[in-house]
Amino acid sequence: MLSPTNAFGGGTRRFVLLPALLAFVLFLGALLDGCAGYKLASDTPSVVGDGSKTLKIKGVDYPTLQPWLPFAIRSRLRDEVNARYLAKWVDSGSADYEIQINVIAYTTRTWMRSELDTTILYDSNMIIEGIVYEGSTNREVWRSGKISYMDRLENVDDKTVAEDLVTQLVRMLVDRMRNTF
Repeated sequence: MLSPTNAFGGGTRRFVLLPALLAFVLFLGALLDGCAGYKLASDTPSVVGDGSKTLKIKGVDYPTLQPWLPFAIRSRLRDEVNARYLAKWVDSGSADYEIQINVIAYTTRTWMRSELDTTILYDSNMIIEGIVYEGSTNREVWRSGKISYMDRLENVDDKTVAEDLVTQLVRMLVDRMRNTF
């Protein structure tokens, strides 16, 4: 009489390996099927096309008293667009697309002070919105919606805090411009 371990000719070892092998093959097939339509974000077109169009800044509207803020936004946006090959940046003249940046809110508050009444921690928040217009018709092509970023920084001046916020917000804006899904 055959024992249960020898009933299939090789013991329970073969019986256990077969379902494990089948599960691995199914997992591998599902993994490869899931990656079939995958593309890098840098390979997909953005709201301004495939990177061959020109883009310039239409303006920066800001309700703050910091005169350096529009320049910081403009330069960060130019650098980010060029680094990601989103479009060909032009500073003046005609362009295929123009982008308007609206600073909706910017606040920097002292969160903690020392015994000498100097600021130790800053709470900073900025909200922006980007609007892309077609250069020839001035027709709105895309709107980012409100993009907000908040940070808490130690013992730095107001300008440094804002520059960090601007860098993060511009990155988030360009991410949204690239992800058109």
